Amino acid sequence: MTDHEPNSELSKLAVDLTRSSNVYSDALASIAKQTASMDAISKAVTAQFAIERNLLRSTDAMLKQMRVFDTISPSIQSIVSANTSFTRMAERLASIEAVQSVAFRKIFDDHARIPKAIQGIGLSDSITAAFSRIDTTRMLAASLAAQTKLANFDNLTFGRLAGLDAEFSRAISTNLGNLTRSYQSLINVAATRESLAPHLPLITTYAPLEYYREIDVVESITVDDEVDEFNDDQQIETAIAESVPSVDGLLAAFDERLVALLHGARQSLRDDNPDRARHVTTSVRELFTQVLHALAPDDDIRVWTSNDEHFHDNRPTRRARLLFICRHIDCDPLSRFVQDDVRAALSFVDSLNSGTHVVESKLSFVQLASIVSRMESLLVFLLQIRNH
Repeated sequence: MTDHEPNSELSKLAVDLTRSSNVYSDALASIAKQTASMDAISKAVTAQFAIERNLLRSTDAMLKQMRVFDTISPSIQSIVSANTSFTRMAERLASIEAVQSVAFRKIFDDHARIPKAIQGIGLSDSITAAFSRIDTTRMLAASLAAQTKLANFDNLTFGRLAGLDAEFSRAISTNLGNLTRSYQSLINVAATRESLAPHLPLITTYAPLEYYREIDVVESITVDDEVDEFNDDQQIETAIAESVPSVDGLLAAFDERLVALLHGARQSLRDDNPDRARHVTTSVRELFTQVLHALAPDDDIRVWTSNDEHFHDNRPTRRARLLFICRHIDCDPLSRFVQDDVRAALSFVDSLNSGTHVVESKLSFVQLASIVSRMESLLVFLLQIRNH
């Protein structure tokens, strides 16, 4: 079997996992609308459990097979390792009866997205577990999809479709490599450290999404549509949309004044303006800055730390602000992932905003839309860490 064939099979498994999560969400909708009997719902969910366990076993076997290839790059090795840990977490979740670990039990006990509609109406453990697994299944699918996209970058120059120079291309490669390793470390730790139990829903939902969004942006400026043979983006995007809250709602709840900046970024995207790329990147950069400073105000950081390394010219550094946002979560790999995530996103946006390193300044609508989605996702991540 060639390196290419497992990548194709993995893409199919990712899509099948999104379909599995749809069975669970459809069952939830049936309960809420009372359109099916509890017995029928229970049978459907139980049958899906068996299907999903088979999918997860196939995924684990496929990833194990890919790890023996000598030709895969270090980044692919890292994401394969992360997805192996993620898959095994999901496998443990796939049998609620067999779960004894406090960390994995906690997902079922405290999962933030179990709807109120199912509370207090005597649902079976299997149905409740299914609802709790919706996000985990969907985000594993997104993480697997990110791996198949990353494999398409092999032997391609990063940013070649956007006219980026060699220095910018190397910067993208470095940032993506750092983020991939941070993602691997975070998922591997989440799979083994029981002290992270209260934070698992946050980690397993938003870290995979952030990694997927970064890969998506790099893909949009690197890979021709016809090269991406495993493009199942629409099904993955639909699954993601059903798993995470909208940035609009989170921003409105946090500070309504910031919503106008978000709308401004989206309007810049729609404008048919020759300078559209700069307007879009300026808007999303300003929005990020406003949110970051609101989440981590100068005075609050001075109360929290007096470490000289956290300040530059008597102002908190960006790293200090991010550490402050993550201060309630005792997980160094999460803090590192957040820092690498922000660095990757902002390095790209700032270079495009300044016009440096760009040979051809006109980015397509699809490429700019991918950048906006990337920054919106990053804001959701930071806001959810704060809310968590």
